[in-house]
Amino acid sequence: METGPVQPSGERERPPLGARSLAIRIGSVWPDSERLRRLAWRPPVTALRHTARTVAAALLAYVVAEGAGLPQAYWAVISAVVVMQGSLGGTLSASIDRLLATVAGAVAGAACFLLATEIPLTPLGRLTVAITPMALLAALRPNFRLAPITATIVVLAAPPHAGLLFAFERVAEIGLGCVIGGLTAQFVLPDRARRAIETNATAILDALGQLAEAHLCGGPAARIDALNDSVNRALNAIATAASEEARERALHLRTGPPAAPMLRTLRRVRSDVAILGRAMLVDPQPNAASAAGAIRGCFDSAASFLRKGAPLPALDAIDRVLESFPPATPLAFGIATLRRDLAELNDRLAEQRSG
Repeated sequence: METGPVQPSGERERPPLGARSLAIRIGSVWPDSERLRRLAWRPPVTALRHTARTVAAALLAYVVAEGAGLPQAYWAVISAVVVMQGSLGGTLSASIDRLLATVAGAVAGAACFLLATEIPLTPLGRLTVAITPMALLAALRPNFRLAPITATIVVLAAPPHAGLLFAFERVAEIGLGCVIGGLTAQFVLPDRARRAIETNATAILDALGQLAEAHLCGGPAARIDALNDSVNRALNAIATAASEEARERALHLRTGPPAAPMLRTLRRVRSDVAILGRAMLVDPQPNAASAAGAIRGCFDSAASFLRKGAPLPALDAIDRVLESFPPATPLAFGIATLRRDLAELNDRLAEQRSG
């Protein structure tokens, strides 16, 4: 009886020729699971939503600018794309800043053309007169950093006898793009700053629970550093989102409690977890690992509260842990301080969810 070729022991089965050639073309080693996971990677939903808003704003700005007969519709498209941020508050803030800077730069450029009718000025002189006050304004108020650019465009690109009309057209085009960007952020798959605040707060709580456990159980320094970096990045993201939320609140687009109190509490809790690490270095306790589970559980419960509405963490487990430590030790002090700030964090998280 004839048999097919015997596969040598330990040798992987070779894929069909067509599949193998495809694997070679994409630079993978069959069946490299890590490479296949990379090929299956999908961008986050927030990135897809932001992409959709940006594309919609660009297309709408172009159609409206062309329909309005504006001579350089691309300025409206550029503005709509530039002002589009990750949240509604960020987009509104960028739109207002860009519009104000454009108006200031256009006024400076137009003033130079009016001045040139009375005092002969070379192009270099007009540029100096226009850009000097705008550069000073940008240095004093960073949200006007685009004003010198607009002034430069008006002075150098405008026809000699149509400077005022050129400045007006640029303001109209850029203003249109800013307005369309803001409206698109409001009505096309809107992302409020609150979403970014809750997402990053959840990531902070997850990381702080792991960080506290690493401190108390003697985790590797590289892991502790990595967790600290992730916590700091998320805190910075919340600070940015909180300022964007304040813009939404000023425009009556957001109700409920502000995020600033929760951000302050998260920073204190971050410091409390760091104190646990210092306490273990100064006066290590042999039963410190027994506190790790209770503290990690509180952080995990707080993260679950934000992620899926689970109950807020009860702090009884930490109270029982405190009873097992001599009260005069640095670690007992650190755990007591953490327990106090976790109680306040519960109040802040409940406020955010109720708002």
